Amino acid sequence: MKILAIDTSSQSGSIALLDDRRLVSEWTVGDAGTHSSWLIKSLDAHLESAGCGLDEVDLFAIDVGPGSFTGLRIGISALKGLAWPLGKKIAGVSTLASLAMNLPYSARIVCPVLDARKGEVYTALYDTMSGLPRAVMPDSAMRPEALIGEIQGRGLEGEVVFLGSGLSVYMEMLVEALRDAYAALPHLWHIRASNVGLLAFENAAEAVSPAELVPIYLRKSEAELKATSKN
Repeated sequence: MKILAIDTSSQSGSIALLDDRRLVSEWTVGDAGTHSSWLIKSLDAHLESAGCGLDEVDLFAIDVGPGSFTGLRIGISALKGLAWPLGKKIAGVSTLASLAMNLPYSARIVCPVLDARKGEVYTALYDTMSGLPRAVMPDSAMRPEALIGEIQGRGLEGEVVFLGSGLSVYMEMLVEALRDAYAALPHLWHIRASNVGLLAFENAAEAVSPAELVPIYLRKSEAELKATSKN
């Protein structure tokens, strides 16, 4: 099964082509800029470099959130536009689970952290001992102080390793409060499309039609909040 996977959920961007669990090719950039300006041309170039035509793709995969509202919309819209005319399905996976897979077989609980703005983070707790992420705490939007409380309340103070771009804002706070916790090296903070593809392969039976694919934001967008405040 050939899987074309992408990530546009944060400031980084990634594209990968897999054949079942085998990685064929992957491009990841730390700062993708505006996703709409690089994604489509990069997808075309990536498939060409891998010698794979778009019609050879059996399954499309993308992380559907949480993450940047704009980035998620751009990625999902682009993938729908590719999959729809081909009659192919799309597998949507958790952004945070994809990020946690950067640390498979970890002896520590993996805590992905993305900056959700407004003083909050998108985060979760995952056990990756089996190689695949198993949620210990579900994907959530919360203040970093609440995350610290969740970890302490679960007795995991010395058993957590953090990773993710949100650490560029909150690492000092988290590590000071949880002195036995670790932070992964920065090159592991970026979401990799290969992980998106691997999760999609494992959950291929749950793939949906392009019309059914929706983002998971975990909280209301700025536009929705403004509309609510006016009512």
